[in-house]
This record gives sequence, structure tokens and C-alpha cells, in this order.
Amino acid sequence: MRAELFPRPVTALQVSIVLSLTLIAAGCKTEKDPDQPTILGIPPAVAYLGVEYYYNFGAYGGEDILDYSLTNAPSWLALEDTSNKARQGIIMRGVPGLSGGARGDADLGKLKNINLVSTDGRMAGSMPFDIEVKYNVLSLEAETFTEGESPSIPDSNRERCELPDLETPGEHSFTVNTYDSNGAVTATPLDLTLPTRPVFVKVLLDRPSVTRVAVAFELKSDYDPQNCDPNYSAPHQRCDHSRANTGDAIPGTDIVALGSGSGALLENIPYLTYETDTSGTYPGVYTGGVITFEPGITECYIRLEVVDDSFAEPTEVAQLHLTEVRSGLAAVGPTNEGARTNLVIDDNEPKVTLETAKGGARDALNVGDSRTYIARLTGERNGEVRAKLGHTEDSSARLNTEFRTNLLNDELVFPEGTDEVSFTVTVENPASYFNAGPDDRFILLGLDTLYQLGRESYARAESEDMLRVSINELRWPLTVGSSAGFVATDVAVGHGGKMFVGGYDSSDSGRVFVKIYDQKGDLQQQLPVSEPGDQLAAPDPVVGVARREVVQNNIRTIRYELVVAYTAEGPASGTTGIGGKDVVSSLYWYDEASNAGEYVEIWTTRTGTDSDDIVRWAGINPASGFVVLAGETEGVWPNQTSAGGFDSFLQRIDSLPDGNTFAPTLAWTRQAGSIGDDRVAGARASGLSPILFGSATGMVNGEPSLGGEDAYFYSAVSKEGELNVRQRGTDANEHVTDGVAEGTTLWLLGNSDHQYTVVQDGEDNLSLTSQSGSSPSGFILGYTIDGEIVRSFNMNDESDVSGEQFAALTSFFGDLIAGGVTDGDFTGSALTSGSQTGIVTRVSLVPEDEPGAEAPAYRNEWRFQMNAVNSEVTRLANYRDDEVVALARIGTDWTILLLSPEGALLTP
Repeated sequence: MRAELFPRPVTALQVSIVLSLTLIAAGCKTEKDPDQPTILGIPPAVAYLGVEYYYNFGAYGGEDILDYSLTNAPSWLALEDTSNKARQGIIMRGVPGLSGGARGDADLGKLKNINLVSTDGRMAGSMPFDIEVKYNVLSLEAETFTEGESPSIPDSNRERCELPDLETPGEHSFTVNTYDSNGAVTATPLDLTLPTRPVFVKVLLDRPSVTRVAVAFELKSDYDPQNCDPNYSAPHQRCDHSRANTGDAIPGTDIVALGSGSGALLENIPYLTYETDTSGTYPGVYTGGVITFEPGITECYIRLEVVDDSFAEPTEVAQLHLTEVRSGLAAVGPTNEGARTNLVIDDNEPKVTLETAKGGARDALNVGDSRTYIARLTGERNGEVRAKLGHTEDSSARLNTEFRTNLLNDELVFPEGTDEVSFTVTVENPASYFNAGPDDRFILLGLDTLYQLGRESYARAESEDMLRVSINELRWPLTVGSSAGFVATDVAVGHGGKMFVGGYDSSDSGRVFVKIYDQKGDLQQQLPVSEPGDQLAAPDPVVGVARREVVQNNIRTIRYELVVAYTAEGPASGTTGIGGKDVVSSLYWYDEASNAGEYVEIWTTRTGTDSDDIVRWAGINPASGFVVLAGETEGVWPNQTSAGGFDSFLQRIDSLPDGNTFAPTLAWTRQAGSIGDDRVAGARASGLSPILFGSATGMVNGEPSLGGEDAYFYSAVSKEGELNVRQRGTDANEHVTDGVAEGTTLWLLGNSDHQYTVVQDGEDNLSLTSQSGSSPSGFILGYTIDGEIVRSFNMNDESDVSGEQFAALTSFFGDLIAGGVTDGDFTGSALTSGSQTGIVTRVSLVPEDEPGAEAPAYRNEWRFQMNAVNSEVTRLANYRDDEVVALARIGTDWTILLLSPEGALLTP
């Protein structure tokens, strides 16, 4: 027999037979095993009393229709009848507190390991879950109310009650005490019937209840007529309106649930009922009631009424409480211990503002002088309105002691139709005026609210301190030196109003002194800075002061500091020359124990290069206490580079502990300049990074030159790192002479023959432009620290014919004060013109809106020109934002002049 090399083909029928036999032999199935019953979804973990709990489960698995059951379930929770097994899900529902026996609060709490079991008769699956039953919480929301105004109810996404009508006024009658001029209660009370304005408090139910919920509410207040001011007993105005009661609204007088006459005027709200006071505190007054939520409603409104009276009152507060649930299942507050909200009521009586004749809020008066001020009334009123003036709590001058008014009983009277009344303030004459303190007294004039409270037809104050008037005791110019003797070069104002006048004695080889005067003009201390015998040629000292909070012997205390710096060419006692002109600086601290209080030297140091160094500005960082010096150098400071000619330098000197004293340590010096001679106008010591500013004719530190002389400024924080110099201006000459930094804005003062304008190139892009003027004048340019222009001001005579040159700038009550000299009429009404005359001007940074005006007007701007030929203002300082302190040269004399916030000369 021969084997076949190739098998014969197998037919399809043969394959099919073989496969069928194989499957039968193996007993193989054609269906998949059924899945175990599985419940889909997770039920809510929180339920609320009186609120339907509902969840629709889904399930799959099993070989037959599934059946369901609950185990370990609370009595209120059950499954719907599922006997026909015809749907795909099951519904689990219940109402905690109501279903399953109406157990109420007993259903509160958390029940764990509730099981929903699903079975097909052979297999079973389960879903364990927990449910915590909580209160259905009632809460309150209220906005601030204003007498005479009814608010509108905002839209809501909740199911809410019918909105109450808040437009129709109500009416309420009540009786109040009347008082004599001393506050004693008179025999005749005042019966009033006044309109009310409906307001609302929103009541929120956290979840829609399946039953009606009724909750009681009640007005309450901390007001207590027996809570009198010291030394008073009820009945008295100082009890009815005592300090303890100030700010407390009185139910029945300021606010009611329902006015006594409102029942016939206001609509009946079906879900609100009102109840009179049951405590006996407010007999017969509707102070509460009941609000009812129908099933499904979650937002309702308690309508209250605010009495529109004519009493001047501060903002007052009462409280609305939800006290108890009268029916239904709900909780007042999260723990069912009560819910409350404050009801804040703003007064709507007309307001009084007190102003100077120019519309300002600050002034200064000499002892013995008088000035007229303006009281303005705004707001709606009926009939005559009064306002009683009085000094406020923080005033250091007292009405009818240090000053008086020309008003009868110090009361302003505004007849019907009159909204502006003038009055006069007079300071006591010098013979009877007394002030033992170093600082000038000041008047904070407002209203006598304690007198006005509870009295009809009195106005309220726009603010507590409406007018501030400083009482100046230095009534004549203070001569501090002369060209033949003490030449004054700088001035600063420090603690207690002390005026620090730095300078040198031209008759004593340029010896440097600081003269310290009090606000009365008395010399308190003459501080010798350099030693006798030092040969100093025009050292031009500069001074800076600081008030610092320091820790001394583990106790926080205030330290007053003074720095003096000058330029020394040649020997200066206690120092070693470095080369050419050097900078000598000294730090002083105020010591109360030394000679009943004086400044004592802490250290003196000399810094410089091998060439000339000239100091232009000195200051103290008020936070850390380091000294900052700024000036010009012809040399090269360590690790710095000269650009040629005179460069600017900015220097920091630290005071480091050295045994029981402190020693100066040069922390760093930064240098920047152009190929020409650069001018340093000043610096700022506050903040983390001191700032220097000036002007230059070339490219400073490589910055592009704009043409002519440009302004520049930069900051430094260490001896390393690149200086970010900002060189700014136009193609004109911007000669910078001084500046101040306020916040993130640097204001640069200077002189030019151009006029400056800031224009808006786009939505946010501002640029500085200039055009030629007919005469030299001053400018102020405002830049951000990053170099962005903010604003420009021009200080020129109106006719543009005279020449103005400005040398000094200081900040003052949010504005700027600039001083200098003119050769013409700067004010337009100068008594002396056509010669060199000192000038001062206030530049306001606060625009006053005038509808329709082409350009904004500015408040408080003024100009002052001295009535003295051959005079100039060289330095400025700020005393407490109350007085401008000007260092002026008049002929050969150096003099301190004082000006009021509105430019009145206090030292004529």
C-alpha cells in the first residue's frame, strides 16, 4: 500500500459534522451567566425635617424581575409599592419628622448603614448608605434702610411669596420728650403723627416644606432710657440720647412692624399678621407678628415701617428676631436657637457742611484774629432748620474757651429757602490765650450732636470733623539769620512742630549750625554741627528729620532723629579729608533726659572720592533709620564709573550698634551721569529703594537724550545691579530744582521757557509735549516710578510777561506747594512787582468737577506774592498740613514765613 504525498480536500459538510459532535461531547453552553443584581446611584446623604426626601434608583442584573427592600431604615423612609415589577427603577421617599409616625425632632440625626437590597429570588445585591436629617433652617436678610425711602425687592430664583407693596406710605403716632437748653425734660411732651416708609426683611426657608410653616418675629433694640450718661438721671436728654444709646434705634419711634395708623392705609398681606408688644417695653406698639410659608415657598417678606421723622440722628440699628416656629417643621437658625439680623437705618435729615470762603476744609488763624466761614445745607427739608456748632472730641481748642463764634447760642439758623449761612470764628486775644504745649492748638469744628439729639428740625453733620482751623501763635516773621552772619540754607519741620533751620555762619569761617525753633518762634536749641576753627567755604548744609518707632530695652518707643550734611573743603574737626571737597554728615537723636530735652550727636562721618563731592540732599528712612545722601561728584566712587564732568551719586549710611552707642557704616554708593555736568535736585529716603532726581544735558547712564536739558531719576537698593535710569522731558530745556515723591508718583519741580501739556495718544497712552512761552516760568511734572507721565502743571503769570523761577516744592494735604521768585506780577494783583519778589503757590491735585467745563477746575489753588523787593523763597516745609513754612530771603535777612492752607500770610 502506498502513502499519498498530498491529502485530499475536506468538504464543508464534513467539517460541520465534526464540530457538532465535538460541542455535544463537551456539553458547551451558548448563553452568558447572569450578573449579580446591582443597584445604581447614590442617594442624597442629607434630609431635612418637613421636606420630602426622594430618590429614584436604577438597577441591573439577576435572572428574573428584581424585587427590593430596605433594612435598617428610619421609620419615615420607605419604598413605593413595586408589586408589578414592571418599571426599570424604584422610588425611595419619605418626609423626616412627618411620615412614619410624625416623630418631629426625634427624626433628627445621622443614621448609618441603611441598606437597599435587590434580589431576583436566587441572587441578591445591596447598596449601603447613610442619611443625616437636619433642620430646615429659617434665616433673615436685610439691606440698609433710609428714612423717607422705600427699597425695591430684587429678583429671585426661589419660589417666593407675593411681593408686598412698598410704595404706599403708612402713618404712625407717638410721643417724645422735649428738653430745655440744658437737656432737662420739660413738662409738655411732643405728640407726633408722622408718615412711614415700608421696608422689607427677607425671610428664607432653606428647603421647600411639604407643610405650612409659621414663624413668629419681633423687633428688638439695645436702647434703654435708663442708661444715662454719668452724673445724669432719667428722665433727661442725656438719658434718652446718652452715649450708650447713640446708634440704637427705638421701636415705636424710629421703626415699627406696623404703624398705628397704617392699618387703613397699607395693603393686607395674606401671609403676615402683626402683634403688639407683650413685654411692656413698648405698650400698644406693633413690634412683631407671624409670617407663614405655604408649602413649596422658600422666600417671604416681613414688611416693616421706618418713621420719617425730622430729628437729626446718626445711623441707628435695631434687630429683627425670629423667635419661634408656631406651626410646621423648621428651625430658627442653624441650631434652632434663634435667628436675627441687624436693621440699619440711615438718617435723611438735611446735612450741614462747613467750609472756608474758598470752599476748603482747612484754615489757620492767628491768635486774636477772626475769619468768616460758610455753612451749607443740602438735602430735602421742610421749614426752618438749625444746627448747633461745637468742637469735636479730638479738637485741642475748645469752643468758648480758646475760640468763639458770633452766633446766638452757637446755632446756625437756615430759614425756609436759605441753604447758605455765614458765621465768624474768633480766636481769643493774645493776652488771654494760653497754650503750654509745643504744638499749636487746632479747632475741629462740627456739630454739637449731644445737644441736637432728640430735638426736631436740626440738621446732621456731613462728617464728624467738618472744618479744621489751626491756631497760630507765631504772628510775626521770624528772622533766623542774615547774609553777614547765619546764612540759612534749608528748613524742616519735626516733632512737636519744631522748625529745624540749617545753615552756616559766614562771619565764623562758615561754621555749620542748626537752629531749632518751636511753633511760637522761640529758639529751643542752637546745635553746633561743625567745630570752631573749621575753615568751611559755603558748606550749604542740608537737613532731614524722621519720626521712627524703635524697640529699646524690649520696649517699643518713638525716636526723633535729625541728619545734617554739608560740603567740606579742607579739614573738618573729627574727620579725615579724602580729596577735594567731601561730604560730612552727622546724625542726632532727641534725648528727653539731656537738658530737659535736646538733640544729641550719635555719630559724624566723612565720605567722598579723591575729587570734589557736593551734597545736595539728606534724609532718613523712617522705617529702618538709614541715612540717605544725594549729590554731585567729579570723582569716582568705589566700584562705580564716571561718565565725565559732575555725575550724580546716591549714598546709604547705616547706623550699626557699637557697644553702648552706634557707628556709621557706608553701605553703598551709586553713581550715574552723562558726559556733561549733571544737576541733582533731591532724593527720597522712604521706601525700600531710595530715589534720586535731577536734570542733565547729556545721556545719563546711556539713556536717550531728548534734547537740551532733561529730567532724570533712578532708584537704588544695593551697591550692585544695573541702575534703571529714567530720562524724561521734551526737546525743550527742563531744569529740575526740587521734587517730592508721594506714593508711586514722583513730582518734579523745575524751570523752563516752555509750557507743558500731557496728551492722550490712545486709550491709555499718555505723552508729554511742550511749546514755547513768552517768558521763563515754572513747571511740575508727575511721573510714575516706572517713568510714565501722569500730569503736568505750568506756573506762569497770567500775562506771560514776567519771569518766574521756582526752587522749592513740598507736599501739602494731598496737594503741592511750590516757592520761588518772580520779576513781575505773578498773582495778577501783587502790591510789589517789577522787581525780584518771593512767591508761593498751591497746585491742587484734586479736580473739582464742573459739568460742561472745557477743562477741570481744581480746589484750593492759590498764589501768594511777598510785598518785599529783593526777596525770594528758597525752601518749603509742611507743618501738620495746617501751615506752610517758607524759608525766605528778604534783602540780606533770612526769615521764616507762615502761610495758611489757603495762602493767607500768617506772619505779615
